[in-house]
Amino acid sequence: MLRRLLFVLLVSAPLCAQERMPMPQVRIVEQDRSQPAKLHDLQVSVQVVGHVATTTWDLTVHNPQDRILEGELVFPLGEGQTVTRFAMDVNGRLREGVVVEKAKGRQAFEEVVRRGVDPGLLEKTASNSFKARVYPIPAKGYKRVVLAYEQDLADAGRGELLYRLPLAFTEKVATFGLRVEVLDQPEAPKATTSPLANFAFRAVRRGFLAEASRKDFAPDRPLAVTIPRGADSGQVFVERREGRAYFFVMVHPRLPREPKVLPKRLLVAWDASASARQRDLKRELDLLEAYLRGLGTCQVSLAVFRNEAEPLRVFQIQGGDARDLRKQIENEPLDGATRLGALDLKDVKVDETLLFSDGVATFGPGEARFPEAPLQAINSALTAEHGLLRALSEGRGGEYLNLQSLSQAEALKALTTRPLAFLRTTAGAAEVEEVYPSAGRVVRGPFGLAGILKTPRAKVTLHFGFGTTTRFTRTFDIDANRAAVAAPVARLWAQRKLAELELDKARNAQAISALGQTHGLVTEGTSLIVLDDVADYVRYRILPPEDLRAEYDRRVAADLGQSNQREKAHLEALVRQFEARKAWWNTVFKAPDPSKEKAKGGVPGGVPGGVIGGVVGGVVGGVAGGTARPGSVPPPPPPPPGSPRPRQQGQAVVEVVASVATLDRTETRTAANLAPGVMSSMPRSRAEAETPEPAGAIELKPWSPDTPYLKELKAAPGAERYSLYLRQRDTYGKTPGFFLDVSDYFREQGEKGLALRILSNLAELKLEDAPLLRILGYRLRQLGLPDLAVWTFEEVLRMREEEPQSRRDLALALAEAGQPQRGLDLLWELAKTPWDGRFRDVNLIALGELNALLATSKAKLDASAVDPRLLANLPVDVRVVLNWDTDNSDMDLYVVDPRGEECFYSHNRTAIGGRLSADVTNGYGPEEFLLRKAIPGTYTVKASFFGTRQQTAIGATTVTLELYLRYGTGRVENRSTTLRLDGRGRMVEIGAFRFE
Repeated sequence: MLRRLLFVLLVSAPLCAQERMPMPQVRIVEQDRSQPAKLHDLQVSVQVVGHVATTTWDLTVHNPQDRILEGELVFPLGEGQTVTRFAMDVNGRLREGVVVEKAKGRQAFEEVVRRGVDPGLLEKTASNSFKARVYPIPAKGYKRVVLAYEQDLADAGRGELLYRLPLAFTEKVATFGLRVEVLDQPEAPKATTSPLANFAFRAVRRGFLAEASRKDFAPDRPLAVTIPRGADSGQVFVERREGRAYFFVMVHPRLPREPKVLPKRLLVAWDASASARQRDLKRELDLLEAYLRGLGTCQVSLAVFRNEAEPLRVFQIQGGDARDLRKQIENEPLDGATRLGALDLKDVKVDETLLFSDGVATFGPGEARFPEAPLQAINSALTAEHGLLRALSEGRGGEYLNLQSLSQAEALKALTTRPLAFLRTTAGAAEVEEVYPSAGRVVRGPFGLAGILKTPRAKVTLHFGFGTTTRFTRTFDIDANRAAVAAPVARLWAQRKLAELELDKARNAQAISALGQTHGLVTEGTSLIVLDDVADYVRYRILPPEDLRAEYDRRVAADLGQSNQREKAHLEALVRQFEARKAWWNTVFKAPDPSKEKAKGGVPGGVPGGVIGGVVGGVVGGVAGGTARPGSVPPPPPPPPGSPRPRQQGQAVVEVVASVATLDRTETRTAANLAPGVMSSMPRSRAEAETPEPAGAIELKPWSPDTPYLKELKAAPGAERYSLYLRQRDTYGKTPGFFLDVSDYFREQGEKGLALRILSNLAELKLEDAPLLRILGYRLRQLGLPDLAVWTFEEVLRMREEEPQSRRDLALALAEAGQPQRGLDLLWELAKTPWDGRFRDVNLIALGELNALLATSKAKLDASAVDPRLLANLPVDVRVVLNWDTDNSDMDLYVVDPRGEECFYSHNRTAIGGRLSADVTNGYGPEEFLLRKAIPGTYTVKASFFGTRQQTAIGATTVTLELYLRYGTGRVENRSTTLRLDGRGRMVEIGAFRFE
């Protein structure tokens, strides 16, 4: 079993307007005990170009344990900070990470880890947070990891820039090195604080350098460096890369802010979602109250939003007295997810809007709609969507106030004045191209602009001013022949272009991914990955570092033909599977006579030695060797990782009465889909078509978890239950199951709005967590909210593109949301793709759903892309589908028919024609039970938790079970339920079908 090594980022003490920056610290977490790991070596190097600093952490970690460790490095970056490098040692040599599409990177990492090899993966998650996964850290050995990030330096006043490096290590490292280089710098920088004595700069090349190292040393003091910049000083940097000349210019304007016309009508949009608990709300309210005090008399419209927006409330502020407004905001519960699309305020007549939010949208589609008046975005959280908040504010003539980098006095001044802004660039059309930022950027401190030279020399003029009026300009003569020394200008250009593209992430998704891959930038759609063997780069088509490129190219050329053969072989295998399913569907099964079986002493259906309703582990039809096990006996414990589950050999003995005739073309389909390429259902025999269908009904067994919080809620008066839930959240709120259970309870009490609000907390609980969002999507479908379910499953697909379940979940939600063509296209994409072997039978299950969608859709669908050999609807009386949220887990579906015969993983065919798909023991499901022709009686549906090799945030595995009557016909009925299973071998009865 692996242990997890966790790199924890500490937040350093505030310095100069509460600046926060990441600092890695290493520890090993083992159950409920923490044992510090040994950071053996630490080298930190800094390079400053203009007002941009690149910080590189080079860490060597010693594993004192006698077993392998898996590592995770998680850290939030501040505004303007982004990762630019990730590397780790492979077989004693440092290997650089390469940029890869996020889904492909995760797929490669997880599959390689399953083989016990040593990849590394760094991903960007929501709100500018990053996490790196590292495996393995050898027992009693060392692992070297290198990570670098860039940041814009803050204005320290007095014509200086400030660089700060948080260092607060209390234990000594074997070696510590520190190096700071400032390029093209006319005046010497100065270290105002340093972990090393006499850390001084000396002139070198076209800049200044300070470096020192120590042995057996504890770097326990931060480094702070001030870099002189003259008033309105400017710098030019040029880099030639791959035949193009990139330029970067920096200017440090010194024009003060101007007073603005103060508003009389103010709109306050207040984010009261659960994530607001991470903001400094007192500081935000103090700022709002101080601003209103200065305004004196005005009207404030308050718009509170979470997963939904509340009706506007209007407050009349007299003499700056905002106590009632503040009290209203303070009394708002901080609960639910954040849905910016719920804000439709464009028609509100105001002079100014104040948006208080971290900008992290976690729930539902759409964009916030604000009035045309200037908008000021205000945020006090460390983790935030800084780019979005800046775009919302600056796009409406306002400003983004990040209280992490502004003092209260500075923020209040920003509200009562208007800032200097970069307005535009002028240059010869034949001289430069792709200049970023393009226009309309607030300037606070140093300002940098990047572009590409089309000619060896160019003259570029930057315009600055207030509103739309230019107040001054700065002109730069750029010479491509004066390239800077080792300056990463191309990457600085790419960072600025990326910032503009990310203002509309959905529309620019492909451009963002391409830019990240070209320039080595980690974006929300890309990752940095390190793989051990060149064969793994070839297998996943990931372009490796330069030292492996030649071997990669040679192997890819040889592998192309094999890939085409694999895809063709997969399609042919799927056709054979589908033919086998059609043969099953064409078979008329006749159950053995119950009276004859009873006379023989067996269970109806010929199951020897069992009890009706019991769990049968043997063979049906009286075949020797079968044994019965009562339903109360749990299945055996799961095998260790990598071991196959013991199987009971045996095959159901059935009597084939007849094959389905092919002359009578009775079909189940809709007129809308009588189009070329769309085939109907399989034909039925005349005798069978004339047989009346048994009347059926679905019953779900009520599931109420035995939890202390539900007991407390049920005992509380109705008016106090929501307040009680909010108090309970402090104790139980880290477990998703708490929100699932409480949401169900409020829904049962008729409080549907509160139930949805509570449920939506799953989206805020752990950002970028696909299993949690899957659960949320299933629940939204059950609640009859298909549009929200579609958005949720689209997020899951974005995060987990490499898993077939992501496409299937979205396809089914799309069909329910009135988008059947998109759903059909996704199901075909899923069916024709060869997936990892642990996703057993998912192609065949999706193919059945595709054909059922074609047969029952009221809209005319185009199935011309589907292989015609795979087009045939096979309707059934009974269908059961089991899904679960935890990877590397084994859930089992059991269906007991009226005769007592049980269909489950080692007995997957029954005498009356029941059919269970392949057992999924190392994935998410689905597992599917089908029965074409139901006999009268009760069919019991159960699920069993066989075991897992992966921890889940829920603490238990969440299982979603769907039960269908008359599936694949126009008279389908279905019910679904969600419950949680834990405890190895636990069996739960979920529901039943009753036929008369």
